[in-house]
Amino acid sequence: MALGDAAQPQAVRSHRVVLDAYAFIKGWLIATSLWVGLLLLLVAGGYGVPAARDGADAGHVWGFLGMVILYGFGGSLVVAAPLAWVLAYLLGPVRNQRIHIGAFFAVPTLVFWLLGSVLGFGWQPWLLIPWATVGAAAAIGRWAIRKDVLASNSAANPA
Repeated sequence: MALGDAAQPQAVRSHRVVLDAYAFIKGWLIATSLWVGLLLLLVAGGYGVPAARDGADAGHVWGFLGMVILYGFGGSLVVAAPLAWVLAYLLGPVRNQRIHIGAFFAVPTLVFWLLGSVLGFGWQPWLLIPWATVGAAAAIGRWAIRKDVLASNSAANPA
């Protein structure tokens, strides 16, 4: 602590970036909707198009699409939302929004690669590519709320 620090209130000494509930939910919905939407396109293209082209019954594709929606949003609620909350809390002292966006790309990519590896998808480095879609969606979601964040030293002034 410097000589003049004790005279300043704590709110002036520590500048924290704070996400309110609206910004957090908005960012989560954007990121999850992007990622689940991409998965829906991949499942429809990977299973529905070949079945329709071969003239086979593609009724099973609707079940796959439902599972993608259920497990995509459910997994995001259980894993990604707490991860985003912890990451936003840890990045609170960092006022540069670009660092937040970069961290929201890198950390979810690595965490989901680790989680996928533990669940049996493998530890190969090339598997970072599909898991980077999670990080890209999280970074886009964080970018979308960059103007919705507040600084804790003045909750009325956006950061």
